[in-house]
Amino acid sequence: MSKRVISIMGAVLILAALPLPASAAPPPGVYFENTGTVAGWDEADPQKQGVVRNVGSPVYKGSTAIETKQVYINETGGYHAETIKARAQSVGQDRYYGQAIYLPANWQFHNQNVTFQQWSPENPEGPWLLMFVQGTQLRYGGSGGISGTIGDIAGLRGTWIRIVVRFKLAQTNGAYEVWVNGVKRVSRTQTVLPKTSQTMRWSSGIYCTGWRDGKPAGQSVLSIYHDHARIASSYTLAEPANW
Repeated sequence: MSKRVISIMGAVLILAALPLPASAAPPPGVYFENTGTVAGWDEADPQKQGVVRNVGSPVYKGSTAIETKQVYINETGGYHAETIKARAQSVGQDRYYGQAIYLPANWQFHNQNVTFQQWSPENPEGPWLLMFVQGTQLRYGGSGGISGTIGDIAGLRGTWIRIVVRFKLAQTNGAYEVWVNGVKRVSRTQTVLPKTSQTMRWSSGIYCTGWRDGKPAGQSVLSIYHDHARIASSYTLAEPANW
């Protein structure tokens, strides 16, 4: 609790419990931001023995990042551990999603899909576009008719990887673009709509999709770390290196 001492005409007044200055508001064009804390997301949802928590290391910037962790327990079903931002975007809007992710240095590359972020329709809800690690590749795909390979990350374990994704949700001249560490890797112009829903949510975490009906091809305990997440009106604002 702060205290302030003020001298007025020789008298000394002690003002106790004055509020500390509020943190700076995000700049115009930023619709959501999170500096690596579970607080601030609309939901934190770990399944089974999953974990979603703040950690002090590794961090991209600042003092904390979010660890999303899953542990294989020899049963089928979902292995999610995620944070969720509801109503992230509506049809007709053009928005950019930025975050930094970290795969531990001992990450074992394998052919099972390990998703680290996804966008989903909200009404009706359901998976739509996933972004994931498979082998040494960053890839994307789902039920929305948008799929492909972003690039190789074989040399990026143990480093923070900056990813920005653009969605222009439109029937005509919709757009989907991806930047990795400041380089544009994907640029598509096509219909980009979250099925019949008018809004979509953004989920960030770990999803061990291969464990739903099979055993791990790699490690049975996996963590992905997340920091500096933003939804913004431009690439420049969403890029984690810029804030």
